Amino acid sequence: MTGRTRVAVAALVLLAVLAAVILVSFAGHACSTDAPASPCPDAGANRAAVVVLAAAAAGLLVTPFALLAEFAVRRRIIYRGAWARAARRGALVAATIAALAGLRLGGALSVPIGLFFVTLAAALEWLAVRRFDLP
Repeated sequence: MTGRTRVAVAALVLLAVLAAVILVSFAGHACSTDAPASPCPDAGANRAAVVVLAAAAAGLLVTPFALLAEFAVRRRIIYRGAWARAARRGALVAATIAALAGLRLGGALSVPIGLFFVTLAAALEWLAVRRFDLP
């Protein structure tokens, strides 16, 4: 693993931690005076921002660990396309989290629907590995 790869992995992990800190800070300070008598006027926008921040934090955190997992599985060699596969996996996790959170906010999330989305994400990754990652 080269020095650039190490720096990129560390930078992505730090960006994920920064996104998580921003998420916690935003969630704690958005409409902090919300009371039953005076509801928050921007509740919908705040929820959307929290979903986007959570999905971004998860995607940024999964990407470097997907690369490191591939590095470990392939006997400490990073082959061409490893970053693209790691980014694809991070984007898939971010999209799944955003979809599940959106369904939860809409009141449409149930256990079978959640399992369907997780299974769909796993099937998409499996098909992408078979289609795009030919040896």
